[in-house]
Amino acid sequence: MRSLMLGAVIAAVSLSTAGAQEARSVVGAAKDASAQAPQSEQGARKIYICDNRDLTRRSFAREYGAIEFVTAAQAARPNAVWAAPKCMSASEHMRLKRIQLAATH
Repeated sequence: MRSLMLGAVIAAVSLSTAGAQEARSVVGAAKDASAQAPQSEQGARKIYICDNRDLTRRSFAREYGAIEFVTAAQAARPNAVWAAPKCMSASEHMRLKRIQLAATH
């Protein structure tokens, strides 16, 4: 099974200085978090770790279209395919890591 390293990025954008600083710190912290998910035959699937704040939802929707959250089970399916990036909560990301760890043992 081929794997694709997914970069976990939290989209948080603000016009205020405090919001911009918060966004930089959140994105910086998210760069260390990554998960491996199966790669479909059609290509890569992008998943971002997103919080449920209105600011994040608006930013993600502006960048990628409608925001749609996926579960760990959905992301772990080898035949799951989607064209646009999806979001995943931090808790689902931890579940995905556990699923992948269990699959390797």
